[in-house]
Amino acid sequence: SPIKSIFSSVGCPFTCTYCYAPTFNDMHGGFKLTMRSVDDVIAEARAVCERWPTRMFYFQDDIWGYDRKWLDDFASRWPQEVDVPFHVQIRLELTRHKVGDQRLDLFAEAGCSGISLAIESGNDFLRDHVLFRHMPGDLIEEGCKKIMDRGMTLRTEQILAVPFSDRSTDLSTLGLNNRINPTMMWTSILAPYKGTDMGTIAHNFGLYEGENDDLAESFFDRSVLNHVARGPRDMEAVVAKLGSGPRDRTLLAMKAVKNGDPGSAEIVHREHGTVGKMEYLDQAANAQYCQDTVRLQRLANFLAKVPSAEALGTALVSVPEVDWSWERIGKETTSHLEKHVGMPRLEQWQHALAEEMQLPLDALPGPVAQNPFYFCFFSEGGKLARKALNEDAFVSGDVGKSLDALGTIARRHLFTHELYKIEVGKSPIAVQ
Repeated sequence: SPIKSIFSSVGCPFTCTYCYAPTFNDMHGGFKLTMRSVDDVIAEARAVCERWPTRMFYFQDDIWGYDRKWLDDFASRWPQEVDVPFHVQIRLELTRHKVGDQRLDLFAEAGCSGISLAIESGNDFLRDHVLFRHMPGDLIEEGCKKIMDRGMTLRTEQILAVPFSDRSTDLSTLGLNNRINPTMMWTSILAPYKGTDMGTIAHNFGLYEGENDDLAESFFDRSVLNHVARGPRDMEAVVAKLGSGPRDRTLLAMKAVKNGDPGSAEIVHREHGTVGKMEYLDQAANAQYCQDTVRLQRLANFLAKVPSAEALGTALVSVPEVDWSWERIGKETTSHLEKHVGMPRLEQWQHALAEEMQLPLDALPGPVAQNPFYFCFFSEGGKLARKALNEDAFVSGDVGKSLDALGTIARRHLFTHELYKIEVGKSPIAVQ
């Protein structure tokens, strides 16, 4: 790979429920940011460049550029002594106010070509009380805009199927990304790791009873949770009644106690006793919601780029399982785009895609002809279509396996052509 990973620091002061960092900090007496000197980082980068082909560095720090003094020194030296573009990971809080503007200016001056950051959910309650990511919507949209206004690419990260989520909250996450329009909407499905606060919440509310031996190695597998019937609404009412603020970590002080009815439970607070009631989805409804999240995750990179994405996402998760196919996805997409873009432009896009594939329009391969507009929202969409065909993404006849394969191919294509720009080519047909 022409992209080489590097660390300049270790440590994170934030308390996201799904992350190892809060427990790690507790084990070591609190948060400590361990920094390498700029001298040391530059020496490593130069040594790597001398030995291996390197077109980009990816700083894997949990939060890069946290220490302003270190950043000032780095920004003045990296362009002269290394002069290789780099990608970083940050928190949106680092973009706030005038100091955030100054920090992002230093990023750009130093040669930062792109940023990855987590949003996790488009629902305020889930961000505050389930994920412990206390970011108001205006900060999210403003911070992302600041990054992209400076010419840097942007990857947002989110998690579907968290405790107390439902179809509407997952679609709101899609809608938020659609408004932001990042370079890439990276999307996973929750793995409730024991030892994290998220694992504790999932266990205490009866949403997960496993031992983690049922979790896949990737973050893209089907949800293993038993989900609730009303999404965040019942828990929102309980938290509001208690007067709990977003930083009170109230859910860690509560648990669900079943009282004989397997479909419901009382919510019990360790100080206030019974404070509410919650209902679980039945087996069929839970399976359907888990399937909805798989559909959204596999198509997220495409959906986030489509006009009025939340409406198309709603239509797609509403397709009955018996009718779910790549061709049906194409028909729903075409119908949606005809309303929002118009057929004359869609016909232009089809011709442009055929040109990129160096084929007559009537010779487009079957899977591409069934859903041509999927490929029109990616840079070098014709090349992506050929990759999908060459790697047999559609051969199995199983739409689930096809979307698994296509999702991986499209994600890697986005990394290469749009996020990291290791290969640069034609812009997406839909924005030409």
